[in-house]
Amino acid sequence: MKKNIVGLGIALTMGLATTIYAERCPNAWPAEGENYASGTIDSTNYSYEVWRDGYNAYLKCNDDGSYLVYSKAADAIVRFGPKFDEPKTFDQHGNFAADYKFRTKGGGFGTPYFLVGIQGNTTEPKTEFYIIDYWIIRDTADTSTFGTRLGEFTVDGDTYDIWQNTANNYLSAQGDISYKRYFSIRRTVRDSGHIDITAHFKKWEELGLKVGKITDVMALVEGYKGQSSINYFQIDYFNITETADSTGTTAISRRASLPLLKGDARVFDMQGRYLGTGEQKISPAVRTVKKR
Repeated sequence: MKKNIVGLGIALTMGLATTIYAERCPNAWPAEGENYASGTIDSTNYSYEVWRDGYNAYLKCNDDGSYLVYSKAADAIVRFGPKFDEPKTFDQHGNFAADYKFRTKGGGFGTPYFLVGIQGNTTEPKTEFYIIDYWIIRDTADTSTFGTRLGEFTVDGDTYDIWQNTANNYLSAQGDISYKRYFSIRRTVRDSGHIDITAHFKKWEELGLKVGKITDVMALVEGYKGQSSINYFQIDYFNITETADSTGTTAISRRASLPLLKGDARVFDMQGRYLGTGEQKISPAVRTVKKR
């Protein structure tokens, strides 16, 4: 039995006029002077997060099923997918997988890097993980930003290189901490396909990378120093599923209901660059990211 726990389409538009539909995530526009917004999407069991460093950047969740991000000139991180009330290890879940398809229109990509894939977090220990299927990295010779290459493995028709780096000075309830970040980067980029997410979890652990209790598994779109030459980027669908585990039961995804804590949290991009601090508020679910 397969349980569809997130299905969505998203369009990234930069400098392109779009039709405006009714919104299902009205808090997805960071307020004036703010850089971060988060919340849940109406009639779904998933959450969203939008971070921007610039002006005129926002996420739109439309009733017609499309998802739009507008950014005239900004860095942007967009995540959407399920969060879990009670984090569990991946072997306590079913098998996670994703199927997706997207297309691009317009001019070239005027950005040092642009990424599409899966991103999530764990606790006990605190880690971040990335599975990147589509990427544009201008300076491919400089791999130091990804940390240390630990190995490779083949799954879903291609080889993924596995990397690890460290994010420092993360503010937590225990004070400032550092944590590991795991990366699986597909060698041949593609615009559609299947991602066996659990296979990556298993391979990371084979290499000694501890995968803790999973708090979220989300689709990721991330761009750094984007320019208006990116005219249109549309994901037709990005479906994350969780199949029955070996006991024959199917894990159930629920909308996260844990309260946000007051305080600051540091925000990093995929390559470990410090972006700013997020001031968390109890309600509404919006964080203001203070410029560094």
